[in-house]
This record gives sequence, structure tokens and C-alpha cells, in this order.
Amino acid sequence: MSDPGGPSPSVRDAESILDRLAATALDDDYYVQRETPPGPSARTLTGVVLASFALLFTIAFVQTRNDRPATEAEREALIENIGVRQDLVASKRETVERLQEEIADLQAEAVVQGPGVSPLRVAAGATAVRGPGVVIEIESADDRERPEGRVSDTDVQLVVNGLWLAGAEAVAIDGHRLTSTSAIRSAGEAITVNYRSVGEPIVIEAVGDTNTLRHQWEEGPSGRYLATRADDDGLTWSVRGSDQIDLPAAPEARLRVSARPLRRSTS
Repeated sequence: MSDPGGPSPSVRDAESILDRLAATALDDDYYVQRETPPGPSARTLTGVVLASFALLFTIAFVQTRNDRPATEAEREALIENIGVRQDLVASKRETVERLQEEIADLQAEAVVQGPGVSPLRVAAGATAVRGPGVVIEIESADDRERPEGRVSDTDVQLVVNGLWLAGAEAVAIDGHRLTSTSAIRSAGEAITVNYRSVGEPIVIEAVGDTNTLRHQWEEGPSGRYLATRADDDGLTWSVRGSDQIDLPAAPEARLRVSARPLRRSTS
């Protein structure tokens, strides 16, 4: 019969397990007492090991300290080399810019002083032009429901080609100077000249002999075509002479042409 005042069986079992764990936690060799201290060989070996570690640590420290100046020197040399390269690149860039300016000056001088250059520059659109000529205005029909009554890029192209055929020296559409690389296209319902939209009425200006230019254009295929378009589709147009027309030079970007000469076949 158990004592009511004593610990329960479960508590006694737990205490017994803890006592056994405490008793067997350490290996039996831990409790063995060495009667004799380590011998001279063991102490010598221990000293050799400690000395070896100390020697390795000292060697590593000395080597690291000796390598630091070399590393710093290499770093400084690399920085100096980078600076020299940057100065060299800057010098080369300045030389290139100076040579480009000299080339541009020489080209300009050659163009200005070359014989017969002025008419070529006018024809190419590289210079502004002022003189007499004609002004043609074209506008779509009032009835917007008639698609055929709208001014098309073909209409404008034919008018311009007719002016060149009639002897025009320079032509512009709404202030856009035309050159051999100019483009007259349709973009939706709009007409673009050199990829810029032009509004109506479309104004086409041409420099040349006023009477000759007007007569040749009206009597030529371009004038007759526009007159037919007006009668059939309701387009409105007018042509008049002008004593003074100012046409700007074409942008330099439009005067550049990338081309390669054709090679003759060797076969």
C-alpha cells in the first residue's frame, strides 16, 4: 500500500530515469585517474605542434605584409595606365574633330570656287532661290462625299513634273523645297511632302521665266490633266504669275545620298 503523503509512482520513475542518465552521461574513461603525468615525448610533440602553428602564422603574416606594397603598386600603375589611355582617346577625338572641320572647310571652298557650281547647287536644292515664277494652288472638291474629288498625291506629282518639264529652276510645295530625293506620298487622307503633311489649298511655287513657265505648263500634259480633273471631279485650282518668289534651301539631310558604284562584270 502506498504512502498517501509520498511522491506518486510516475514521479519516482522519472527521478530514477534522470539519475541513471546523470550516472551514465560521461564515459568511464573520464573517471579514470592518471597516476603518471604525460611523458617527455608527449610534451615535446605538443611543443612541436604549437611551434609549427606559430611558425605558419608568422610566415603568413610576413608574406601578407610583404605582398601589400606590390599590390598597391600594381593598383596605382593600373590607375595611371587608365588615365594615360583616357588622355590618348581624348587627344585622338580632338584630332578627328579638327580634321572633320578642315575637310568641311575644304569642301565648302571647293564648291564655292568651282566653275559652274551655282546652277548645280540651285538644281540640287542646296541653296535658297529668289526670282520670278508661278504659283499654283490646288484644292479638293467642295463635295466631300465624292472620293474622286479629293486631291491625291498623284495629282501633286503630275503638277510638279509638269513644272519641271516647263522649265522650272526650283520648285517647293508649301515651303518644302523639292530635290531629287524628295517624296510626295499619301498618308491616309493627308498628303505628305518629304514625310511632312501639307494642308489645303496645296500651294506649289516654281521659280523661272513667268510667261514661259505658265504657258508651257498650262499647254502641257500636266495643265491639261488638271483641267480635266476639275471638269470631271470638281477639283479647284488656279495659276498665277509672281514677280518674286522666295524658296528656301532643302535641309542638308535630304541632300545626302548613300550609293555605291556598280562594278562591271568580269565575265
